[in-house]
Amino acid sequence: MEHRQTLIRVLEDCVERAEIDELSLGDVLASLSTSALALSAVLLSLPFLTPVTLGPVSTAGGLVLASLGWQLYRGQQKLWLPQKIYAIKPSRKVWERLLGVCQFVIRMLARLTRERFVGWVDGRTGERICGALIFAGGLLLAVPVPVLPFNNTVPALGCLFGAIAILERDGLMVPMSVFWLVASVAYFGAFFYALFFLGTEATVWVQQWLPFLK
Repeated sequence: MEHRQTLIRVLEDCVERAEIDELSLGDVLASLSTSALALSAVLLSLPFLTPVTLGPVSTAGGLVLASLGWQLYRGQQKLWLPQKIYAIKPSRKVWERLLGVCQFVIRMLARLTRERFVGWVDGRTGERICGALIFAGGLLLAVPVPVLPFNNTVPALGCLFGAIAILERDGLMVPMSVFWLVASVAYFGAFFYALFFLGTEATVWVQQWLPFLK
C-alpha cells in the first residue's frame, strides 16, 4: 500500500494532467494501484455514518463496499468497476474538488492514526484481514432495516476502521473494526428477535422512542 503522501501526489498530478487533456477515472485508479481499494472504502463509508436510515441507498452502498472488500481479500492489484465508470472523464474542477476531499480525509487520518502492529495489516495477511472486515461490514450495511436507527452507522464504522487499518498501516484499527461488526450483528439480531416475537409492536415501540423516524 502506498503511503498517504503518494496518494496526494498522484491526485495532484491528476489535476495538472487534467489541465492539458481529459483524464478518465480508469487512468487514475490504475495510478493509485491497490490503495484505490482502501481509499475508496474510506470515502464510501463516510456518508453512511449518519444515524438516519437511507433505505435502498444503504443496500447499494453496502454491496459496493462488500465488492471492494472482496477484491482486497483476493489480492487484486487495482480496483475493478464497470467499464462505463472507468471511462468517465471528470472536468478539472471536479478533480480539484476530489483532491480537496481526499486531502482533508488523509490529513485527518494522519492525526488520528500511526503505524503500529503492522504485522496485522501488511502483505497478503493484512489484505485478507482488512478485506474480510470491509466485506462483512458491507454485507451488514446492505441489510434492509428501514425503521432501525443507526442501521447505517454501526456497520459503516466497521468498514471504515477496516479500510483505515490497511491505508494507514495501523493494526489497532483492526480490533476496532471487529468491535463494530460484532456490535452490528448484536444490534440487528436483537431487533429481528424482537420483531419476530413482538411483530409490528416492535416497530411501533421504536418509532415511539424515536419520533423523528415517522
